[in-house]
Amino acid sequence: MAQPLETENKQGQKRTTSFERIMMWVTTISFLLILLTIGIGTIVREDRVRSQLENRTLAQSVNPTIEGIATGKDMLKMETYFTDQLLLRGTFVEMQALLSKDVFRQPFRNGIYTAKNGYMIEPSASTQVQIPNAFQQFVQEVDRPVYMALAPSKTVIAERDQLIPSYVASNARTRYVGMIRDFKAAGMTNLSLDQLKLTDYFKTDHHWNIDGAASAYQTITKGMGLQPVTPSKADRKEDEHAYYGSLARKTTLAYATSGDQLAYYGPAFFKGIDVCYDGACDRPVIDESFVQQEGDYVDRYEVFLRGNHGIMSMKEQTKNDRPTILVLKDSFANPVLPFLAKSANLEVVDVRYVPKSFDVSQFAKQKQVDSVLFLHNSNIAGLMKTYENTL
Repeated sequence: MAQPLETENKQGQKRTTSFERIMMWVTTISFLLILLTIGIGTIVREDRVRSQLENRTLAQSVNPTIEGIATGKDMLKMETYFTDQLLLRGTFVEMQALLSKDVFRQPFRNGIYTAKNGYMIEPSASTQVQIPNAFQQFVQEVDRPVYMALAPSKTVIAERDQLIPSYVASNARTRYVGMIRDFKAAGMTNLSLDQLKLTDYFKTDHHWNIDGAASAYQTITKGMGLQPVTPSKADRKEDEHAYYGSLARKTTLAYATSGDQLAYYGPAFFKGIDVCYDGACDRPVIDESFVQQEGDYVDRYEVFLRGNHGIMSMKEQTKNDRPTILVLKDSFANPVLPFLAKSANLEVVDVRYVPKSFDVSQFAKQKQVDSVLFLHNSNIAGLMKTYENTL
């Protein structure tokens, strides 16, 4: 009686084994087909030059050489090329972020925390920024009033408003207060921007919006004894596209609960201001092509002055009796500069984009400036070494 049962069990095992083998082969072949499709698609498709999501230029195709292959340099370049140009790369990144947020319930991604009100915050545990002695030496050497308008980062405001969870270490406020104290000790006059609110900043970007920039402009002109110019409501424009900024690019749209609306004042309001950089003048103060582009991750903030430039001048040609100000800045200054150029002639330097041999003190003397404005946000720890070398 046992033999039929044993035969039946063996037949069942054979069927199970056969099914498992079939599924194994189906899975293997499917996986290889997917890899083959993505690989061929990556090679056949025209190379993309730039990624909106990552806001950077992508690696382009490599022409390998015998020397490059032997040293491994070309192999590394080819690896970077295939990684950058991978078919559906952006889709895979978005899917992974969606899983992290909705399945694994992770409130952080790439160090960015999304608060309940939709503001994306980048906490920082660093507590101290060493201000080099070069700042004090610069103040003495330039022999002109040196003003400091240090914008609190969005993290500083978020800490003040208790938006960051208590279990997250963040010392942005402490660092900000310490930097102001040390800059004042170096001889700078502080133009306090503590009046700024969270609504003066973009939700998905680390910059302030046009309202924050306009508020800073009013503070700066009052502190420097300049005559402010107030635009009318009719001059204000709003981009019809949703703006997803630098923090949304780090986390993807999965973590951005809603996009921002980028507002700006139109080119007509700044008519007469001549902008010069890279050896050419008559550059646009406001370049609306950046708000007309399609795409979730277009860097619409570049509507202001087309972004950053190493050395730039801004002058209103019909007014020759105005003071000349040297502005030392980062990208936070970009929406403020058009306003400020309505009140004074500007010589603008972004030390991130000038040669290592550039001397700010000599430049200030050469341009015969009447004062200097240090216009930055509080996240400038990485610039201290650069300033030490250029001041």
